[in-house]
Amino acid sequence: MKQEQSISGVTTSNAFMGNQCAAPAGFSAEQSQIRQVESNARSITLSWQDNQKSEFHYIWLRHNCFCSQCGNSADGIRALTILDIDPDIRPARVSLDDTGNLLITWPDGHRSEYGPVWLRLHSYSKQQRQHRLSFTPTLWKADITDNFPSHDYRHIHEDESAHLAMLETLRDYGIVKLDNVGSEPAETERLASLLGPIHETTVYGRIFEVQVEAVSKLGSKTAIHQDTHHDDAFCYNHPGVVVFHCLQNIDGEGGESTYCDGFAIAESLRNEAPEAFELLTRIPVQHIRRHPGEIDFRIHAPLIRLDWNGNVSGVRYFDRAMAPLDLPAELIEPMYAAVREYHRRMVSDEFKAVIKIPAGTAVFIDNNRSMHGRNAFVPTSPRRIRTCHVPRDEFHGRLRDLGARLGRDDFDLILPQGACPA
Repeated sequence: MKQEQSISGVTTSNAFMGNQCAAPAGFSAEQSQIRQVESNARSITLSWQDNQKSEFHYIWLRHNCFCSQCGNSADGIRALTILDIDPDIRPARVSLDDTGNLLITWPDGHRSEYGPVWLRLHSYSKQQRQHRLSFTPTLWKADITDNFPSHDYRHIHEDESAHLAMLETLRDYGIVKLDNVGSEPAETERLASLLGPIHETTVYGRIFEVQVEAVSKLGSKTAIHQDTHHDDAFCYNHPGVVVFHCLQNIDGEGGESTYCDGFAIAESLRNEAPEAFELLTRIPVQHIRRHPGEIDFRIHAPLIRLDWNGNVSGVRYFDRAMAPLDLPAELIEPMYAAVREYHRRMVSDEFKAVIKIPAGTAVFIDNNRSMHGRNAFVPTSPRRIRTCHVPRDEFHGRLRDLGARLGRDDFDLILPQGACPA
């Protein structure tokens, strides 16, 4: 038996308590005025002043009543569960009040009130869903070096508009360079705080020093060439955003950073090698990393992950950590051919951008999209980079909140959720 529960007396801090919210920037009066309400056995259809229509099923409306008695999903403080709702529920009464709110009285006497702006923003009509699904990443190739996405670091911490502009660049390109950071090691943590809290890992710790060591258990602590890759592709949830803070670099030749857009490579495969694309989105590739006596990572996951609409959501590929394929015999050669198609593009002059990052500069990299590597250099060269990882959830969460507060009309777009296994 379900226990009686109530959230009465609980004070919440969420600004969206109830089914009301302010109209975002650019929202017209016609978009937030209900002209007509039509009911049928399972749902109601609202006609808006701008001639759009939105259907809302009764079970959806009852489940999303965010009154002080039912609670709010944005807070996670809720008393109502799906088991409390009759799957065939139908209102006892539906009306509009003088201010345009939709009022529903349910069979048990419970009364729900929905603001028109809230309803329009949460409408699952085809047009509203297309808006929320309209994010389009800015794909790039090697010529990004001519106009590398960059921002001046000096005022970002104090200027919310500058902070948001930088986050939007990282969202759109999957990479952003920050100039004028300085070469103080302590600035690495402050730099990362623009995205969220640092995530500590077994392999890298909290902050990782990329310098050549006499005895190296990681390729990054050597001076050898590193093809572009995704960090820790062998983890179920590999790092979200990689923070690179360059403290020292080589004045002459060697040690150049290399970057690729994994989304651009994936779309190239979709268009030019559809059989390879289909395999890489469906068949798992195994990545591993073992440190004896410490940790043993391994994952079987597709190299390219698609979302439920067929859009590229994330990419994971680290050729030096790719383990023996564990697949039916008939898939071995086709999968190697598919991986070859990806790798060939990754190292090509068409897709690989090469840039020397000067000391006092930082780069944020969306590690579920953009790939990074470096050219070889003389081991005794004074090259020193500090790196750390911040989860993409934190980055996207701050981006949405800041975008909403500063009036962006795209703050609620559905963004690529990464390459973690479905």
